[in-house]
Amino acid sequence: MKYISEEQKQQIKRVDLLTYLKNYQPERLKKISHDTHCIKDHPSLHISNGLWHWQSCGIGGRSALDFLIKVDGYNFLDAAELILKSIQNKEPTYIPYSKKETERILQLPLSASDHQRAIDYLVNRGIDEEIIKECIDQHLIYEGVTKSPITKRLFHNVVFVGYGNGKAQYASIRGIHSDYKGEAPESNKSYSFLLPATTNAYEVHVCEAAIDALSYATLMKENGKDYEFVHILSLGGVQIPRKDNIETSKTPIALEVFLVSHPEVTTIVLHLDNDRAGRMATRTIMKNLNNYICIDEPPRYGKDVNDQLCMAKAVPSNYKKQTNLSRGR
Repeated sequence: MKYISEEQKQQIKRVDLLTYLKNYQPERLKKISHDTHCIKDHPSLHISNGLWHWQSCGIGGRSALDFLIKVDGYNFLDAAELILKSIQNKEPTYIPYSKKETERILQLPLSASDHQRAIDYLVNRGIDEEIIKECIDQHLIYEGVTKSPITKRLFHNVVFVGYGNGKAQYASIRGIHSDYKGEAPESNKSYSFLLPATTNAYEVHVCEAAIDALSYATLMKENGKDYEFVHILSLGGVQIPRKDNIETSKTPIALEVFLVSHPEVTTIVLHLDNDRAGRMATRTIMKNLNNYICIDEPPRYGKDVNDQLCMAKAVPSNYKKQTNLSRGR
């Protein structure tokens, strides 16, 4: 085949790897969990959430075309011809990677008329006001309002939004006048809160919570560094794995999806919490992603990065309690 039309190219690129292998090379697939497959001849290559990631080589993608070129070693024309002949001989049955994912519609809280309470709350947590306002302008943060269905009272929250495939996919919610922490219904943890670099950065800094990501950006600014020259990713929290065993623990999905979307990244700097879950997650990531430069930089003081920021800026240790009492619920 010497020529592939633009229409054929688009048809070829639409075929994702899981669909291709299920339809044309099922013998290469091995299911390792309810939503994750691996390739038998490349056990560290996992397919999950519609993406594939070859952990041992630090490469990934979505399409079967990328896989045939990057993993199986085909040139573009040969890979394209193989896929085109396959789908012409037998129309593929597309495999949704998760029924829940295909039906998922993020339910964001309503926005307040202004964001001043959210700004005040985050400033009281030590976060730089200019960074906060930049995030509001970029629709990464806003002040949400929810109404209690029982008491009809209004509650104000800070909403941290994560994006994927050009739309909001995730929202972490933090109460302004309460200790509430949660996520918007149908949040997709694959696309957690991210402060993206404004340049082609090769480094990602990883925190547990969105407030920790903002805190790390503030610490960089306080130390005369430009936080926009690196990616700062929140994982949306981490959990202690079953049986407390890092040998069977997974890399957090937010980080896996980020690395697939940013193949130029070579260095991962971990700022996870100084507790059992944070330390185990750090060891898991460093073990699973040993093909990257992984650096462990936990908070110097306190439990998390926000604690370190508050101590560095001499924010009172009971700042959260003071903020809640001063404003009421």
